[in-house]
Formats: sequence, structure tokens, C-alpha cells
Amino acid sequence: MPTIATDTFRLSHLVKKELWPEKGFCRLEVTVNEATAKTYAVGTVLGKVTADGKYKIAVQTAVDGSAVAAAIVLDDHSIAATTDTSIVVLVKGPAEVSKGALVLDASYDLDAEKEVVYASLEALNINVAPTV
Repeated sequence: MPTIATDTFRLSHLVKKELWPEKGFCRLEVTVNEATAKTYAVGTVLGKVTADGKYKIAVQTAVDGSAVAAAIVLDDHSIAATTDTSIVVLVKGPAEVSKGALVLDASYDLDAEKEVVYASLEALNINVAPTV
């Protein structure tokens, strides 16, 4: 059977509960900067670089601080290489997100590594709920 239509994840696939979403209580506009051009999808997990406070995709082997999950992307974005770009992300709770909607870098290939990401988000009071 041919495919009639496809759809990408939306915010409602990711965020299940959030305190005061109308006020943006759990959200923050942050600066991201990537060495190469990247595409952020809804649910992409970002880490925060210790030296400059900018965010980028969390990679398990990173040694600049960005291996620790610090934010979740809330909208699709194209990020140009080596360019500071402002985006809105989920940085704290109380909030609940769907585990199945999180987009992790391929370097998080073991369940134990993924659990570290989920624990980092839980430390930010962002509950990672099993996908139902």
C-alpha cells in the first residue's frame, strides 16, 4: 500500500504536562551553536557547554560539558554552522515528556547511557514518562 501522508512529531507528542505553559515558566530562550550545520527536531536533547554557556546537541563522548542533558528542543530548527542562534527550549520542570519523543544523538546507543540522559532530565524536574 502506498504512503498517503507522513507527519513529523509536534510539541504535543513530546510535552505531556507542563507548569504554566501559557507563561513559559519551564521554557527559556537559549543560544545554540554547532560546529557543523544541524537540524533540530522537536524533542532533540541538548547539552550546555561549560565554557561559554551555549547549547548544542548532547553527545555522549563530549568533554566540554555538553554530554549532560540540559534542555529539550520544542520546535524544528535549522542551525547554521558556527552561528549563534536563539531558540526556545524546555529547561526545567515541573514538566513531563514522553520518552519515545526524545531525540538522542546516536552516541547514546546503550540503555545505560540513555538512562543517564533521563536521570539528568529528572534532575531538572522534567519527568521522562514511558511512551504509552
